[in-house]
Amino acid sequence: MAEPQQYDRALKALMDDHAAEIVPELLPGSQVIQELNTEITRTNLRPDLVYRITYNGTAHILNLELQTNVDGDMNYRMLAYHVELYGKYRVPVISMVLYPFETFIPEPLFREKSGPRTLLEFPYEVLCLWQSEAEEFVRKRIVSMYTLLPAMKGVTATMLVQAIEAMESRYQRGPILTRHVWRFQIILRRSKTLTEQEKQIVEDKMQSYDSLLDSDPEIQAREAKVAAQAAAQTTVRVKQEAILLIVKTRFPDLVELAKQRTVHLTPDQLDIITQQIVIAPNEDTARSALGDVAA
Repeated sequence: MAEPQQYDRALKALMDDHAAEIVPELLPGSQVIQELNTEITRTNLRPDLVYRITYNGTAHILNLELQTNVDGDMNYRMLAYHVELYGKYRVPVISMVLYPFETFIPEPLFREKSGPRTLLEFPYEVLCLWQSEAEEFVRKRIVSMYTLLPAMKGVTATMLVQAIEAMESRYQRGPILTRHVWRFQIILRRSKTLTEQEKQIVEDKMQSYDSLLDSDPEIQAREAKVAAQAAAQTTVRVKQEAILLIVKTRFPDLVELAKQRTVHLTPDQLDIITQQIVIAPNEDTARSALGDVAA
């Protein structure tokens, strides 16, 4: 399975290429004037996608977050981005989260309370792609959004095969089509709106594009980076589990401490802890090893 970062990168890359077409579909009445992501990344802000837009004829800023997994801090993050963006541009800010895949969604409302008194409430908008009707985008022939069809409601294998053919007709065989096929494939793999049999039908169709994907250096570099990150994460997880197993066997009272101390450590740091825990003569020495290395 692809890592969450791969879905994020695929969606962001799609928006980088086609924001002018896609944003008005996500926010009817809007028009993209300027992409601000490069400007924002030079500040302390880390929102996903920021655009200067007009909305119903008036200047606005759109902050669009692409969320593929549950985030317990989402309400606070949206508030922080909203305040910072308003402070920077001093025009109304529309804050929206796009969820491409079905997941738990917290109430889109930041609420700060002092006892029974509400000090601050900040609502924001949510768009659940899996609740959007695929047929609507096909009927309107929004080809730039066909990449997202596998995540949408009411999609079928036949519809997706036709969408692939439409993308090839629009973009021809070249870099643009290659990027669309790559993103389409990533979204398809996580789709919950298709059966495995339907997915296989579409995958069989996409085999004819394997040579395009294999020959694209940018996509191969991205895939290699994702694979390396996944391998590194697996290595860390295995080392963490090894430490917990040793601690559970030798010093069971330190299991919770070990769980806390081994989070966010490098493989080298985890190796040091493992060595020290293995030879620790008593619990105090093991406790010291966990604290010293993780500090």
